[in-house]
Amino acid sequence: MKTTISSRERMLRAICCQEVDHIPLGQLFHSTVLGTPAAKQWDNQFQRAEVMKEMGLDPVIDIWMPTPEPPPEITVRKWEEDDPDGPDPLLCAEYETPAGKLVQKVRKTRDWYHPTHYSFLPDWQGHAHREPNEFDEIDMMDDWFTARYKVPLVSGPDDLDKLEYLLQPPTGHARDEWLANARKAQRFAEQMGLLSHARRLSVGDWFMWLCVVEEFLYAVIEQPDYVARFYEIIQRYNREILDLVLEAAPDVVQYRGWYDTPDYWGRERYQRILRPHIEELAQIVHDAGKLFCVLMPEGYTLYRDILDDMPVDVYLGLEPLAARKSEDFAAVKAAFDERHCIWGGVNAPVTVGRGSDEEIDEAVRFAIVPWDRFMVFVEAWKKYA
Repeated sequence: MKTTISSRERMLRAICCQEVDHIPLGQLFHSTVLGTPAAKQWDNQFQRAEVMKEMGLDPVIDIWMPTPEPPPEITVRKWEEDDPDGPDPLLCAEYETPAGKLVQKVRKTRDWYHPTHYSFLPDWQGHAHREPNEFDEIDMMDDWFTARYKVPLVSGPDDLDKLEYLLQPPTGHARDEWLANARKAQRFAEQMGLLSHARRLSVGDWFMWLCVVEEFLYAVIEQPDYVARFYEIIQRYNREILDLVLEAAPDVVQYRGWYDTPDYWGRERYQRILRPHIEELAQIVHDAGKLFCVLMPEGYTLYRDILDDMPVDVYLGLEPLAARKSEDFAAVKAAFDERHCIWGGVNAPVTVGRGSDEEIDEAVRFAIVPWDRFMVFVEAWKKYA
């Protein structure tokens, strides 16, 4: 394996579509769920980086953006109550803002204590584990709310003034603590010669976290003024969070578009509602001299001409079997030419998790898989990179 530059420089050059000594493998695997050998286990993202770098891979240090929390001046009350319409109890929260109260109620389903719950909110060390008793009061937002809302945090236009008070960046000690931890992570990345990756801005995804999905999608068509103001509030928060994040000077800032896909938006509404906000964030990042990444799990084929015209350096998440649908990888790559880097390329659970050695050998780019399958993947990377 030809190695003449640092991992960080290799990743930066690849993202900028420049020549590299070999194709980087910024592969993430989770030691706690893979049957990983003892010598390859870790407790945090820094140990993970050391293990992966020793293997010759290109680990990335994550700088997780602050978790949205009510500002200290907002009075919060939390409780549990029975649901008269179903068997599951309701976890409830009330936020008292100067514009009035916001209430959310979430069904505490039987899988509430599953270990994957809260995995989308890791701390700065990369930990996402919580003890069961820490699940008994709901936070302001959570991926698990999407399918479990009884009363969403935001139900319509009357809630937006309240949301604006509630959605504020951290201040005082909370701000200082987050920035200190972010800078620790950045220093570690610099000392190890690794790429740092600030995660994650979002626009479209917020309707999943704060609203009942079906009702919001109706509103996109029937109440455009409500939807526009909803995203103006989100974007104001994004700008303020981004100003804080850029103080830590990460190499790359990631925009998360997990639910920006055609199933929810389609081409016209993606162009009209989401794209202007995404491009504004990209401009702020570029003005700071940093690179802008968009994570999206599917939709590249349908959106490819739109995405090609956007000021995005790297698209993360493209793989041919996304959501059981066929992405036209060749068409997307041809549309992007050398203007955008593609970070991805292989379906993890199907191609790598179930494929033969030969199929994995052909796939070679991206997977999170059991250890024996992962090592086949790594050996294929060494052969072709």
